[in-house]
Amino acid sequence: MNKQAIMTYGVGLLVVLLSLFVGLNGGKNILPWHLNEIDKMILFDLRMPKIITAITVGICLAIAGHLFQLLLANPLAEPSLLGISGIASLSVILAAAGLISATFDFSVFYMFLFALCGAALAISLIFFIAKKLGSYASLAIILAGICITTITSAIASWFIYYSNNDQLRVFSVWMLGSFEHVTVKSACSMLIATLAIVWFLKRRSRLLNFVYLGDRTARLHGVNVKRLRFECLSVGALLTAIAVSLGGIVAFLGLLVPHACRMIFGNDNKYLLPKLCLVGAVVMVFIEFLSRALMSTNLPLALVSATLGGPLFIWVLFKHFAHRGQM
Repeated sequence: MNKQAIMTYGVGLLVVLLSLFVGLNGGKNILPWHLNEIDKMILFDLRMPKIITAITVGICLAIAGHLFQLLLANPLAEPSLLGISGIASLSVILAAAGLISATFDFSVFYMFLFALCGAALAISLIFFIAKKLGSYASLAIILAGICITTITSAIASWFIYYSNNDQLRVFSVWMLGSFEHVTVKSACSMLIATLAIVWFLKRRSRLLNFVYLGDRTARLHGVNVKRLRFECLSVGALLTAIAVSLGGIVAFLGLLVPHACRMIFGNDNKYLLPKLCLVGAVVMVFIEFLSRALMSTNLPLALVSATLGGPLFIWVLFKHFAHRGQM
């Protein structure tokens, strides 16, 4: 490992630790070496699950966004804009409407299973659109995704608004981005699963690099492009399902973090994937911290991410179309 790599990981680790400490501090005088019993309860029962969850969601959205942008050859692709997060969240709401009862514990695990079903359906729609529209697929997928997100959000809102079940109405907070329902056990389990998925992708980093050269060139180098695209888009759906089950719909992070990391660290997936994990985790921890620090009550994560990400998304649009000579 060269000096640059050591410095990069060292700085990254320092940023994660600082983000973790600031997030746990939350404006109160809570220090790890001076805790009373109440402070310990706040630290380990309330704040630690949120920090671990934020790290997991940040990694999931950053990696998923990169995979979608790379394999769909669309710089604007990301889970929420593609409609994947919307269908995944709607699947959870529909399942909750039918299963929630006084005796059924609708935990993060069940939320993940139903979110995964929705994400798989969304990926199938993407493949269908791409196959039918051919050269127009890149733009059509984004437009269709925006429409799907709007429709699914409306359907989910109707279910929640007219529901007589108070437990189901809690999901309205979750849809806007919330980690309140996550326990330490479920957060750690999802983080371990996410890191295992990243390890799987890192073993395919060399194959992913050939995708930059186009399908034809990749095939000449012996890459089974169709299989690779199916595998990695499925992984993207899996990561999106994890993120949705933990925190609802958090927009823009999956779009902006991959662009920023490629600009700073380059396109080599061998080195890019760990940087995406690091930056995605730090950004999500920062968003979670702001959601608690800006007001006395917790703000929805989607509100904070949209406030920060909206202007940056416009910048990405200008940069993309200016590069293509359309502006």
